[in-house]
Amino acid sequence: MSRMDTNEINRLLLNIVRKGVIDDVSHASTPPKCRVAFGDLRSNWLPWLALAAGDTRDWDPPTFGEQVVVLCPGGDPAQGVVLRGLYSDHAPAPTHTPHTHTRVYPDGAQIEYDHEVHSLTVELPAGATVTVVAPGSVNVQTQNATVKAEHITLDAEQTTCTGALCVKGPLAFESGITGKGGADGGQVMKIGGAADFAGEVTSMGVSLPRHKHHDQGDGNLVSEPR
Repeated sequence: MSRMDTNEINRLLLNIVRKGVIDDVSHASTPPKCRVAFGDLRSNWLPWLALAAGDTRDWDPPTFGEQVVVLCPGGDPAQGVVLRGLYSDHAPAPTHTPHTHTRVYPDGAQIEYDHEVHSLTVELPAGATVTVVAPGSVNVQTQNATVKAEHITLDAEQTTCTGALCVKGPLAFESGITGKGGADGGQVMKIGGAADFAGEVTSMGVSLPRHKHHDQGDGNLVSEPR
């Protein structure tokens, strides 16, 4: 074997696995590709490995300066595939706990599940929004739920509360209110404080401000109250 053959074999062996950093990313190419810097050298456009790329597909492109490993079949960098996921001083591990799965984003958002205490935490930056689109239905099952917001809007043709409802703040309604005192009529509406009605109040067809009653003297109906 000649010295040239030996040098070529050594070069191919050294190129089988190479460590570098992302130098550029082409998001719109088909397939998407990136270029990797190995010191002063720069690779061709190479594809990177995703978590899934079949019927189920994942999209999480590499970022500039991210440390990667390039796998080169046969030692040919032109056929290389970029393997991501190496922590570095530029991008250290977001946590060091052994029982959490954590993902952080450049804007400060963080999603973390702690499987030791069974806790899922999602933290979003100021101004962030969350949208869930489910044309069929959304079901949430839990023991206790707390929603804290400055304003809450329930936009539905009909809203049903199957259990007791306690409103601790002022209750306002704009399109009237109807109800009944239970199926057997045994339940009645009770108000612990005063009630002020701007309009007429009737009960069983009798007007509170306009009803008449018999005079205690001659038995004739008196005029409406003023």
